[in-house]
Amino acid sequence: MAMIRVREKNQITLPKDVMAFLHAKPDTYIEYFIRSNGVFMRPAQITQRRESIFRYAGVGKKRTYATAKEADAFISSQRDEWDR
Repeated sequence: MAMIRVREKNQITLPKDVMAFLHAKPDTYIEYFIRSNGVFMRPAQITQRRESIFRYAGVGKKRTYATAKEADAFISSQRDEWDR
């Protein structure tokens, strides 16, 4: 029977055959389920990762606008540059 050692901070390294079976590569997410007789793992189905709003913090710094229209125009121009 193959074994996996639990290291400090509760970290484990999955063996190559487990990674191959799960079709997992670095930065792959694996979901798990705890059952009464063990732990079940499978590749997670992630469709899209959400970006943090903090990525855009400071975009409008040091800008002043005389009207709300000017501010809206700036925001619209920034939206056009965002990665979608």
